[in-house]
Amino acid sequence: MSTGYLVLRRGGVTWAVANQAVRGLTRSGTGFEVKLAAAVLAADEVVGVTVDLRLRPAGAALRRFWPEAACGLAVHDRLPLVLIDPSTPPRSLLAAPPPVEGSA
Repeated sequence: MSTGYLVLRRGGVTWAVANQAVRGLTRSGTGFEVKLAAAVLAADEVVGVTVDLRLRPAGAALRRFWPEAACGLAVHDRLPLVLIDPSTPPRSLLAAPPPVEGSA
């Protein structure tokens, strides 16, 4: 059972991550960094925290156009929202690009 979700925006897209997955939140330049166990996310804006998300499964239609892992979809403040999997956050949210294998 979730205790809520941190809602953020990056690149014009609204995202959410379960509160219990958030290890830290700091300001970074003009945006924010959200520390998770698996990675640090970059956000342009922190919208807030909500406990009221009616999650729907991320179906085949989403996966056809966006291959990243997602835990579900919802609408928050009349905007579509993607609930991310904190163990495998989307590359577009990473604060630093992942290292390229074989590079020093």
